[in-house]
Amino acid sequence: MKRNIAIASALAALAAAVAFSMPAAAQDAALNQARGQGLIGEQADGYLGFVPGASINADLRGRVEQNNIQRRALYTRRAAERGVSVNEMAAAVACQVFERPQIAVGERYRNEGGQWRQRTASAAVEVPSFCG
Repeated sequence: MKRNIAIASALAALAAAVAFSMPAAAQDAALNQARGQGLIGEQADGYLGFVPGASINADLRGRVEQNNIQRRALYTRRAAERGVSVNEMAAAVACQVFERPQIAVGERYRNEGGQWRQRTASAAVEVPSFCG
């Protein structure tokens, strides 16, 4: 039990560091613009996704895919350092993104159940249940 708490604590601290240091949308103006336009959004799995029905051009698709490749590489490296799975690392980062939240009012996000939502000023981001 103490080991699980220690692992969870270490993952939370690491996720915070990864969430703020990853080569994420905050560093790419085109991705930021697409987020603001509701074309893409954060997902509960720790990656960016395409909002259904959005018109996605090849450049944006490539930028999102490249961003997700970079995230996966970072999650893989950090997971190996911590002795956890890549999915656990990605989920821990997603928790940080959803809990803080780093999703601005008006931006879209995909919740744990797979539904796309838009953050509003009056409604909190739906934090995944695994973020306990």
